[in-house]
Amino acid sequence: DKMNPKKALMLSLAVATILTGAFAVTILLDLPGSVAYGISLVIWLLIAFASGFVFWTAILKAIRIIGTEEEQGTMYGIYYAANGTTAAIIAAVNLWAYNAGGGDSNMKSGFFWAVVSMAAFTLLATILIAIFLEGKSDKDLSTAEEDKFHFGDVVTVLKNPAVWMISVVFFCVYGVYSCSSYFTPYLTDIVKLSTTAAGVCAILRQYIVMLVAAPLGGILADKVFKSTLAWFRCGGVILAISIILVILVGTGAPSMLIAVLTLIPGLFSMCLYGVMFSTMHEINIPVKVAGTAIGIASIVGYLPDMFLNTIFGNILDKSAGASGYFQIFGILAAFCVIVVVICSYLYAKYVKPVRRANK
Repeated sequence: DKMNPKKALMLSLAVATILTGAFAVTILLDLPGSVAYGISLVIWLLIAFASGFVFWTAILKAIRIIGTEEEQGTMYGIYYAANGTTAAIIAAVNLWAYNAGGGDSNMKSGFFWAVVSMAAFTLLATILIAIFLEGKSDKDLSTAEEDKFHFGDVVTVLKNPAVWMISVVFFCVYGVYSCSSYFTPYLTDIVKLSTTAAGVCAILRQYIVMLVAAPLGGILADKVFKSTLAWFRCGGVILAISIILVILVGTGAPSMLIAVLTLIPGLFSMCLYGVMFSTMHEINIPVKVAGTAIGIASIVGYLPDMFLNTIFGNILDKSAGASGYFQIFGILAAFCVIVVVICSYLYAKYVKPVRRANK
């Protein structure tokens, strides 16, 4: 809170640039596998801290204040659509850099230049922050007191079972969204698509789809179901079915059909992930502890980044061929079931009584 937010954000991006550059150097040095893996873990841990720690509550505050309580899903959808636009451009440039650097014929060089392009983007972001926030005061950039994380409110929030349940929902939704990336190696290793074709599918699934899915999720939550929890009950079922469908089709179908089917989980996972924070206002979290509740839910919600990839990597090491990937997809489908069960309970407890009272 004491550091100028502009300086903090610039420092965060500058550190991310340096760390990304360091990761590129590890690729270039071609270190032994165990050494490279250990260094990579440290670098990515520091990158996660540098890129995700700064100003998160301020972003949530900005989204909340530009729309009414009834428009929160739509506001989050628009935010993630804008997020997806930028991410799609960056991913496309990275793919171009990979191919220009050597592509499938020289993967080491290709990956090196792809990572260098990422470092260039974070450096550019640092420069843009310096330009566009020039002249802004601490007051202009500060976060409201109720939106900040207060350690004094932790006990109150921890005693609220709804916070824990919605945190598990966040964990499952983000886990499915982030681990939908496993469809890419599935397409290259098992379905035998080229790295470039699978990369295009990954961009479509994770970024281009975001342009449609995030606003669509907001519209469904606000206009159709009139409740994000109600939308999650239905959306979780659809997402589970779309993942199971990929498993049932197997590897015998035409490769392009399988590739298209892997895009569907990307669509619906983004429809849920893009609006998941709008569930917070439906479980009667007091404004006074809203920032603390969001902070705790975020810690739990983003835990998949800490260990899911390691667990899934072990599954792939122990189960050769499509079997390992199908186990991973089955776990992701189970996450969807958990989302449906918890959101059904929260909807019945918090939203349904209010609707009955308003009739």
